[in-house]
Amino acid sequence: MDPILFIAFLTTSVVFLLAPGPSVAFATAQALRHGRRAAFIAVAGDALGTMVHVTVAVAGLTALVVLSEFVLPFLQIVGGIFILFMAWHAFRSIGIPGNGTPVRSDRATFWAGFFACVTNPKAIVFFVALFPAFMSPEHSVLLQGIVYGTIFIVLDACSILTYALVTTAAVGRAKSKWLNADVLSGLGLSVVGIAMIIKGYRAIPTN
Repeated sequence: MDPILFIAFLTTSVVFLLAPGPSVAFATAQALRHGRRAAFIAVAGDALGTMVHVTVAVAGLTALVVLSEFVLPFLQIVGGIFILFMAWHAFRSIGIPGNGTPVRSDRATFWAGFFACVTNPKAIVFFVALFPAFMSPEHSVLLQGIVYGTIFIVLDACSILTYALVTTAAVGRAKSKWLNADVLSGLGLSVVGIAMIIKGYRAIPTN
């Protein structure tokens, strides 16, 4: 492991993760509506999405990258629709007595977290364009990929959970009726879902 490249990777990853993205918004919305456990499940889905990015970057298969240009836009649209469906459920729960701990599907939360990560254009650019730059030809690419991938997943999980749990705690302390968890969750999910659909639609190849 090249120490200079390793430090460069850590620095770049931290800077990259400081800016919240779709995964942070989704996990935060789930934490507000369903509690901390939902945030952890969303992060697990996000981790699987990151593994996909790392695999593509380490494999370095041009064909796979080209294929992703055709597949990912449609995955973004499907994922966005799925997240909008979850937002609809959140809005439906507003004002319903006894609905403080609504029933949710852990599987749905997991796969929505996966979609939010794997179709994130920012993450795709990072792993396809930047990630290979931290690989040293003098060391095992596979080993470096595993180490870098593991570190990134851990840092990413810490970043997402920090945003989600801090936001949830802040909302929990606020007693204002305007900070209804279902409203905030629904709005957050709606923004993420609509953004994913728009990005997916714009990315569909025209030729």
